Amino acid sequence: MQEDVLMMRIAEGDEDSFVQLYELWRRRIMAYALRSLRDLHEAQDVVQETFIQVYKSAPSYRAQGKFGAFVLRIAGNLVRHRFRSRSGFLNFQSVESITEAQEDEGGLMPESLTHSPEDGVIERIDAERLLSSLPERQRESLLLVASGVSYADAARMMDITEDAFAQLVLRGRRAIKSKIKRTSDAF
Repeated sequence: MQEDVLMMRIAEGDEDSFVQLYELWRRRIMAYALRSLRDLHEAQDVVQETFIQVYKSAPSYRAQGKFGAFVLRIAGNLVRHRFRSRSGFLNFQSVESITEAQEDEGGLMPESLTHSPEDGVIERIDAERLLSSLPERQRESLLLVASGVSYADAARMMDITEDAFAQLVLRGRRAIKSKIKRTSDAF
């Protein structure tokens, strides 16, 4: 709700409110963009472009207590645009951060990968190919979770319920686990 008040003040030309809003959200947007893009300069650009769009949209913003979903949708669209310009592949060093357990905030508790003999195989798996093989919404849900975005905010960003979001995460984690298992069985 605080963000809605700040957006109203920004629409009236209050630059201090913009600075406050920026300080409230820049770290989360940066974490999401950096985790997704794995490039500091691109992530910084996403943060900057996100807040330029936030500033420009302040006069038409409708206060509904959903600023988090609003700002994350902007950032998500910018990240997706950058993915597409990279010829469709994700640039990840490790799959582990995406498959780590995250605390659920009330919906279904997602399944995490357990430590097993196949853990050592992760280094031999082409993470880009593995993640890019997932359906876009599953991949996006895993990126959001890995970036520390709450299930509630991520669900609003994707315009689905928290339970539907949790199911996307669960299916994405299961698909990755299955692909890792198949790869480890081949060794």
